[in-house]
Amino acid sequence: MTKPQKITYSLLSKSWNRKPLIESVNITATRGQFSVLCGENGSGKTTLLKIMTGLVRPDHCQITLYEKKFSWTRARTHLIQHTLYLHQTPYMFSGSVYRNLTLSINKNGRSTTQGKHIEEVLEMAELDHLKHESAKTLSGGQQQRVALARASLNESPFLFLDEPTANMDTDSVNRALDFMRELKQRGTSILVCTHSPEIFEGLLDRFLVIENHIIHEQ
Repeated sequence: MTKPQKITYSLLSKSWNRKPLIESVNITATRGQFSVLCGENGSGKTTLLKIMTGLVRPDHCQITLYEKKFSWTRARTHLIQHTLYLHQTPYMFSGSVYRNLTLSINKNGRSTTQGKHIEEVLEMAELDHLKHESAKTLSGGQQQRVALARASLNESPFLFLDEPTANMDTDSVNRALDFMRELKQRGTSILVCTHSPEIFEGLLDRFLVIENHIIHEQ
């Protein structure tokens, strides 16, 4: 089945300890669109991203993809297949940066083609000089770029990034932004949860704020 061009989440609601966190939110992720989501701590940003990627079950949500409507439960397989959530502290597998990327690549192609693809992504993420380094010893910014490179190789068309530039220095931020720009140009949908929206001003298509349990577009 071809990859969807957009995913629409309708009437998305979630409560914690019987208190509403997100109420009847409608949001669409579209290929090639870069969105930023802001909100205070505890407003439900991370929970929203995890619901959208199939990791947390909502109280209610209707999903539309391939122009068909599904319950969240029925759509969850598609969400896991086509979306990817990246935590601000991404998990690194043991071994080198190169090994981390080989573990994420689609295994259907020939090894020579896969190797070329990895090298291209290493260069795009400006990680080629670090490919033999232990991934667990990299800086936070470098690990974020490894996580983005893995997502690129995984070919997930919808990326949901939770504070991807937190604790990065200026150089690491710029490198990460360059890579996100390349992913966007290749048709990836990117939704970034952040407390620093100004960082992404040059990439921004849509600015969203979650407040009082609902989402406002500004």
